[in-house]
Amino acid sequence: MRVGFIGLGAMGNPMAANLQQAGYELTIHDIRREQGRNLEDAGAVWATNPAETAARSDVVLLSLPGPVQVESVVLGENGVFAGLAAGGACIDTSTSGPAVIHRIGEAGASRGIQVLDAPISGGIWAARDATLTVFVGGEKETFELYRPLFQCIGNTVVRMGPVGSGHVTKLVNNLMMYINFIGACEGMAMGVKAGIDPRVLLDVIKPSMGHSTFLERTMKLSLDGKPLHFVTDGAVKDMRLCVELGRNLGIPLEAGLLVETLITRFRDAGYGQEDTLTYIRDYMRRSGVDWGSGDFLVAD
Repeated sequence: MRVGFIGLGAMGNPMAANLQQAGYELTIHDIRREQGRNLEDAGAVWATNPAETAARSDVVLLSLPGPVQVESVVLGENGVFAGLAAGGACIDTSTSGPAVIHRIGEAGASRGIQVLDAPISGGIWAARDATLTVFVGGEKETFELYRPLFQCIGNTVVRMGPVGSGHVTKLVNNLMMYINFIGACEGMAMGVKAGIDPRVLLDVIKPSMGHSTFLERTMKLSLDGKPLHFVTDGAVKDMRLCVELGRNLGIPLEAGLLVETLITRFRDAGYGQEDTLTYIRDYMRRSGVDWGSGDFLVAD
């Protein structure tokens, strides 16, 4: 099976590398060729645009910043559908919205192209280790056909329902994740300011009801002065997609809307291209908490 991969950023590059290591013939594309040099060195073929990538592939995977980029790369001039033959497939692993993948699915059906949405969760570490969680939306037969691809990048692969269900699941996950994140900042600040060692606090919360994976990962990384490898602009995009979906479904989002406001305000203060964990240090500074040394110091 010939595999195309478009979008070779922090998540896409290691996913593509795992597919390559599994023996798939790989054609790659990104707006920055240097992002794929390691894959080229290992034998991948560079394509000059999405259409060329698709023309050389039986299935094309996308790992892009958001719905605007996904729609442009698939349906635009020199897009994936301009090069992908009937019988091929397009799989979107990006964090996007169900509306865009529905449009792509309809366009694909008219061309005899199969479409799956398969957003992933687990961060850059899971992408490197091929231990991602993959939420898949699409026809069951198509899912089963491409399950071996998903198993090369993740150890938890679940079909959630028809096309769009993967993106809905990812947005549910991210809504809960960011709500947990803000609560973690507030709780940790309270405990540390009251005199509790933050690492001891993390250890005792882990087996308790207040624990979340995001709490454990983000606070430990921040205390160690390490990045999440995900910028604040991306967090704002994710929360806006969550809030938009909630509104479309008639869900009275309350905590989610507040979290979107808080993260957007932080972005607008000049931290859009800063690692998301910069938020922790800024919150601790505003709380009067000494968070120790680290790479993500926030200026007064």
